[in-house]
Amino acid sequence: MDTQGEQSPGPIDGHVTENPSLPAHPMYTQEPRSNFAPQYITPAAESDHPKEDYFIFRPPLLEQAIQEVKSRLSKEEDGEMRSVWILTTISHWGTETEVLGLLCDLSLLLCYYDFVGLCSSRIFRIPLNYIDTVTWGPLSYPRMSLHKREGQALQVQWDKLRPPPSFLSRWNPWADDFPYIIITQHPGATKREELQGMCQLEQFMEHLVELIRLSHDRNPLPGRANGLLYLQRPVNIGTSLGLVSLVNTSIQLGYAKSRSGFGF
Repeated sequence: MDTQGEQSPGPIDGHVTENPSLPAHPMYTQEPRSNFAPQYITPAAESDHPKEDYFIFRPPLLEQAIQEVKSRLSKEEDGEMRSVWILTTISHWGTETEVLGLLCDLSLLLCYYDFVGLCSSRIFRIPLNYIDTVTWGPLSYPRMSLHKREGQALQVQWDKLRPPPSFLSRWNPWADDFPYIIITQHPGATKREELQGMCQLEQFMEHLVELIRLSHDRNPLPGRANGLLYLQRPVNIGTSLGLVSLVNTSIQLGYAKSRSGFGF
């Protein structure tokens, strides 16, 4: 019987039978995927400009924030902008929040900028001729306070004759009827030369005092004594126990930064 032209039976049930007579391929094994695992590649960090943990120190984000705040300036209420600063405010509960400070001819603006959503959440405007007291000195806490931050601080007060805050206001962490604000240095002050000058608290204080005195001379308030009272003494933080302040500061909730893969 002539077997020429006959073909060997094909694979059964879709299974390919290996031919043991064929030599192994020089590039591929018989099962190329059996021991495969993806490789994790970690990009090399830039040695000259390592990425900042705090978003506020990343130049593109900082420039965008400054431009947005500048677009909201009022010629009548603010005048010309003189300088921009990276600062931290401390509430009456001792919680910290990073801010952009803009010194203008007629006002001090503190912007609470959302560096995750890339939008300004709040802008706090203080007319310079309203400011009557500036206190410069070390931070001071009650003896029983759980959290005590060290360093210099600046208290800006705009109505020294106003009665002290009520009991409800002092125990309300969201109260905003206090006639003062406390400013200190940002904890992540960068080593970048182009941004380092924006974090100097003492230089900010000197510029602020100079502009306040000029504003009092040029735009005095009618019916009240004008002039700035400059004091050098401890800046008191009136927290009793400071548990909320301890938690807030330990995890830095008031700062937009990278947190092990998360940013908020």
